[in-house]
Formats: sequence, structure tokens, C-alpha cells
Amino acid sequence: MKKSLSLLLIFILLGGLSIGIYHYKKPTQRANPLETYSRLHCTGRTLNLSVFLGNEWMNYTAKRLNLSKCPDGGFTEIVDTITPDVHSTYYFVAALRTINETPSNRIQTIAWLHTQEDGMFRNSSKVRYSFKNVYHGIMTLVMLNSTPRDPDKIIDFVMNVTRENGAFVYDGLDVTEQAIEILHVLGYNVSNLNDTVRYELARFKNLTPPREGDRLEALKFVSEFNRYTRAMDLLGVNYTATREYKEDISFIENISRNVSSILMTHPPLFLVTELAQALRKNGFMKSSSSEAIYVYVKSHELPDGGFNLFGQDYGEFQGTYYAVKALALAGKKPDNKTIRFIHSWESPLGGFAFTFQKFGGPILTHMGVYVAKKIGTSINRTQIKNYLEKALHDRWPYSQDDPEPLYSIYLTYKELNMSMNQDDEEYLKNETVRLMELYSRSRVNSILSDTGWISLIKLGNALGVTFSSRTKENLINVILSKRNPNGTFGAYTNSTPLTLFQTVNAVILLHELGYDYRDDKTIQYLNSLMHDGGWGGPDIYNTYRVVQALAYMNCCPEKVDDIVTFVGSLKYRYGGFRFYRGDTSHGGLQETYFALRILELLDAI
Repeated sequence: MKKSLSLLLIFILLGGLSIGIYHYKKPTQRANPLETYSRLHCTGRTLNLSVFLGNEWMNYTAKRLNLSKCPDGGFTEIVDTITPDVHSTYYFVAALRTINETPSNRIQTIAWLHTQEDGMFRNSSKVRYSFKNVYHGIMTLVMLNSTPRDPDKIIDFVMNVTRENGAFVYDGLDVTEQAIEILHVLGYNVSNLNDTVRYELARFKNLTPPREGDRLEALKFVSEFNRYTRAMDLLGVNYTATREYKEDISFIENISRNVSSILMTHPPLFLVTELAQALRKNGFMKSSSSEAIYVYVKSHELPDGGFNLFGQDYGEFQGTYYAVKALALAGKKPDNKTIRFIHSWESPLGGFAFTFQKFGGPILTHMGVYVAKKIGTSINRTQIKNYLEKALHDRWPYSQDDPEPLYSIYLTYKELNMSMNQDDEEYLKNETVRLMELYSRSRVNSILSDTGWISLIKLGNALGVTFSSRTKENLINVILSKRNPNGTFGAYTNSTPLTLFQTVNAVILLHELGYDYRDDKTIQYLNSLMHDGGWGGPDIYNTYRVVQALAYMNCCPEKVDDIVTFVGSLKYRYGGFRFYRGDTSHGGLQETYFALRILELLDAI
């Protein structure tokens, strides 16, 4: 049945055909296919977007929008890429230092780390500080040629976790090597830690090379060898004359002849880095080993230029650090793409933001493309089209019965002036028909509360797949029957948020169904709820929806200048817009989309 219906939809090009509750006709070409309502000429002036928002804001927004691009080609929400993270900062600074570079925000990073020092570099995600936080904070300061403001406090903290046997143990974990390194860089004479010297030397002597042929265990052995010898170098221990050292070096020299075969076991990047460290330090790095390490590491580079230690599809700080360090030890350099990736995570507050896994969504992708075009940010059309082709059939994270992601996919194609292939266009029409069946059969009672109705009818109008005249008339009557004497819609007469929500939905639906609704009482009601430049909290979402409803009725809202001022007040300093005044979030993609849409509806941009 669906296939025969699809064939009818494809071959009927002129005129119209009623099929049950549907009507198909060839879509007309609009001047702007993305809008089914007119702009309002309310301001009398057009804002220069870069002047209104500021070049700095535009640059920050463009940077954060780029960070919201996903490996699959879509966009995700602009999350908090502003708050610095001590671990991310340590690894990215270390990666840059490996290639003799420093962060662009070096001064801000030092200042931020000093503010974190009072809380012992407690990370925002931690209830209390950990030893690793302290280590990363101190070592990052040192890498940036700075020092903590109160080194004695740090030294006391470290010394308080020493044990009788010379080990340093914090929260049940042996942190001896990290403790030695912290004390050393803070000027403490670690050679006087006699118990620690004996403890480290004993651990080194107990290190035994694995049996021949166990390549992964061989790499773990190399990692332990590096760790103990690095600590003993700082302690001033003469370990090179020991029998154990000579045996260990002989083992490392032997595996240096088989680097390519070792890498065939697909070891994690941090073990590859340890291997490169041992080869370089002990004079066993041959040109063949260097090339093998280079090829192996580069094979792990991701499209964003970063590397992932855990085999995921996005760049993150640990994998990127180990990759850069391994390349440097092999006598190679990372490409510019990797360097740009590292710098892209710099926070304007200092330090680096925490990297995160990203998954695209159809609605956010449409919003991302719209915002990118508005602020002049480049987008990869090929990647986005690849994403859209997949998302059309799998609208994750949304239900297949939700029309909004489907409509967003269509809008994104139009925003980019791209065409679907014939099979996908047929599929889109079939899905639209299927959803029309579903909604008309089981969701008429929720027509004012389910915004899927709006997306579905808009999509149908755009494709020329619409409800029949009788069905439209029935839906219009259902909506009009819910109109209240004061111009509002819905049954929630004592609940302003729900009444506002349903009234806006009713206005939009009526117009999309072809009913020219313009009612003075409805306009008066909407204008009466405006306060402090907006609607709702006021917030950006409700303000966008009400301005949109007024646009459908070809009516300018009252106090337009106050709306523009309100929108401007939600601008977050470091890019994007916030949801409401006093919002402590860091600006989001959805909020930015709504803000720019409001300005566009008012003909302000």
C-alpha cells in the first residue's frame, strides 16, 4: 500500500490529487523556502550584527560552534567549553611544551592556576582535591615557567603522605614517583629522602623482564622501567652499575630490533610513548623504529586532528598528549591540524576546557548550520550532507514518530541549498504520509500541546504533501473550538505558561493549515504578558515563540526596542546566548538560534 501511494506521489506533478485525508501537489517555489511567515518591519533600522554583538563575541561563538561539530558531521549543543579543567590543561600544555610551543592564553592560565592553588587544585567535578590534581596543577605551572604562590604549603601536603618505608601513599594509592617530582620542582632536596631512595631502588631491582614473545608485557615492563629510573634520576641514585639495570637495558636493546612487530599488537598510545622514551633515552632509536612509531601514531589521528587514548571517535587530551610526545621522541612533528586542535580547547579564562564525546542531532544540526551562516563561520557541506543522509533514516536521539527532526533535516538541506537524492526524497515523502496517518488517527486531542503537529504540517506544506481539504477543515475546527473568549486557547485558563504555550501553538497551526487567523484579543493577550523585554521568565524560548506567533498575524509586538535590548542582554561574553537573565550557564546553541531568529523576525538583522 505504501509503495503504491509513493508512486502516486512521485508521478503526479501538476494540479492536485486527494488521497483519503491527503492532498499532493507540486510545491511552489517561495522566495525563502525556510519561512512560511513574513518578517515584521518593526525596528525601522537594521542592526549591523558584528557591531550589535561585537567582533569578540562573534569570534568566541565561531570557536565554540566549531567545537560543537561532531565526528559524524552533525552538530551537538554548545556545552561548557569555557570552564578550565586542571587535567585537560596539564596534558594539553605538556603536549605543546613537547614541541616547544606554549598556549596562547599562557598568562591567563598561570593566573587561573594560582586561584586554584588555595583549594589545592580541586577540580570542579571533584568533591575534594586529589593527589593527581595537585600534581597536574604544580607541573603545569612549572611547564609555563611559573611557580605556586605558596610552595611550602604544597611541600607540607606532600610530606604528610609519606610512610615509614619511604613510600608516599595518598587515599590508598602509591604516589611516590609523583611526590618525588613535585618536591624536586619545588626545590626540596629529595636526595635526603633516604627511606624513599631505598624504597625506589628495591622496586627497581624487583622489576623483571617478561618472557620472550609477550609483547604487551614487554611494553608494560618498559613503562615501569622508565618510571623507576626517572624517579631515581631525581633522587640522585646511581643505579646504572647494578646487575638489574644491565639486564634491563639488554632486554630493551633486544626489543628495539623488533619495534614494527611489537606495534602489530596494537598497543595503546601511552605504551607506545613509553617505548619511544626508552629507545630515545638509551640510544636505541633507529630510523626504522622512528618511522614505524610515526606511522603507527599517525594511523590513530582523528578527523578533528586529535587522538583518543580509549579508541573513541573524538580527540581528547590524554591521547593527544601521548601521540604528540611519541612523535617528538621519534624525531617527528605533529601536523598543523593537531596543533590547531589543541589550541581550540583553550579557555578565555585560562587553561583548557574538558574534552567530551559528541553526537550529532538533526535539530541541533539545523540550528548549527543556521547560526554558522549568520555569523559567517565556514561549514563542511560534504560532511553535513553525509550526516543528513544517515540521520534521515535514523533520527537519533529522537523517536522515529517525531516529525521535528525530520523537518529539521529538510530545513538543513534548504539552508545549504542542497538537494536530496531521489530515493531519500521519496522516503521523506513516505515518512511524512506515515506521520500524517499517525497524528490524524491518534493525536488530534493533543494538537495544541504536541509541537510535532507544527513541524509535520510545515513539512507537508514544503513537500506538497498536505492534509485534504476536509481533514484541514476538521483540524481547524478542533483548534477554534479550544479558543477562549479572551483570545487564548486551551483549557489551562489558570496557568499562564501552559495557556501561553497553547495559544502560540494555535496561532501557528491555524496559519499553516491555511486559516487566516488574526484576532485583536489574541494579540492583546500576547502583548499583555510581555515584561522586561520578553515573555515567560522572560526567557529566549518563549520570547521567540510569541514573536513568531505575532509575525504570523502580521503584527509587531509592543516595545520592540525593549525586545532587542532584552536579547542583547542575554549575550554571553564568551560566545552564544543564555536562556534568561541571571542564567549561570555558558551560552548554548539553541539559545543562540532563538536569539538570532528573534532579531531576524523583527527585521533587525
